[in-house]
Amino acid sequence: MLVIASGGGHTGHAVALAERLVELGAQVDFVVPRGDGWSEGQVSALGRVVARTPKFLDPGEGPWLGVLRAPSALLRALAEVPGGYDVAVASGSSHSIAAGAAARLKGASLVTLEATERFLEPSRAVKVLSPISRLVALQWEEQRAFSRRGVVVGPLLGKVHYRVRDEGYVLVTAGSYGYRRLFDAASSSALRGRLVIQTGRVDPGPYRGAGVKAFSFDPNLEDLIAGASAVVTHFGRTAVEAACKYGKPTVLAPNTEWVWMRDPKRMREAEMMAKRIGAVLLPPEDVTPDGVERAVEEAINRPPASCEDGSIRLAQIITSWANEGRA
Repeated sequence: MLVIASGGGHTGHAVALAERLVELGAQVDFVVPRGDGWSEGQVSALGRVVARTPKFLDPGEGPWLGVLRAPSALLRALAEVPGGYDVAVASGSSHSIAAGAAARLKGASLVTLEATERFLEPSRAVKVLSPISRLVALQWEEQRAFSRRGVVVGPLLGKVHYRVRDEGYVLVTAGSYGYRRLFDAASSSALRGRLVIQTGRVDPGPYRGAGVKAFSFDPNLEDLIAGASAVVTHFGRTAVEAACKYGKPTVLAPNTEWVWMRDPKRMREAEMMAKRIGAVLLPPEDVTPDGVERAVEEAINRPPASCEDGSIRLAQIITSWANEGRA
């Protein structure tokens, strides 16, 4: 089977599913974004990386750039994504669109994963790939209308790799792109003496010292989640992982430094996710030192939601197709 791990939370979904596929005896190979060493490191223990293909649109870029770059990305994916797979899984983003389409053109049955953060409308990947997919894996009931080929399996959590504990720190993270305003507010708050900040592409230097541990990336972020007293994070997979997988008090802080998040629909979806997972929503206007501190205190007094791991059900569905073929 071929799994397309497309960076950030998309790679998280891909790894969660691949773990369950391997558990059921499947052999899994991967396609990752070109130059994405983090994704490559995440998947390396589960299978081979057989192709490294380009993304053609980042979250902060306008869609017209994607239209211009898409033909070249598809041609590159056709050249580099190998054939011979019965099933290919597209985990989302522009990267998955090109690589998933290439895998489908080479004969694979395509499974497309809907994003964790979509509640009101389908992602671009689902819009494009749904017509050529055998199945669209949906993570929430609210997504059921997104595709006629959709099946609600639940959030893709994956295995719990680390012991849940409380080491007294508050983890602040905002994905690959970072959220400077959130980091500034948290590091100026009364929480400063017990902060661990993953800054992504934002320079961690200004936040280090006086009881703050700051770094760009940590491949063991999940271990940091497991040991935190609370987690403050952006609108995406990490919030679901913190609340539903590790049972951590969670603050969801939508990052309007991303162009993508400035759509009012995204903010409504962030509100819906916060309710779903039992997190405290920290809207942009409240991203101040006092606002971050209050949100963390509220989260600590609010139990997070519990969720079934949708990656188990999806892996069972996919592996059952092989049994159909042998029948």
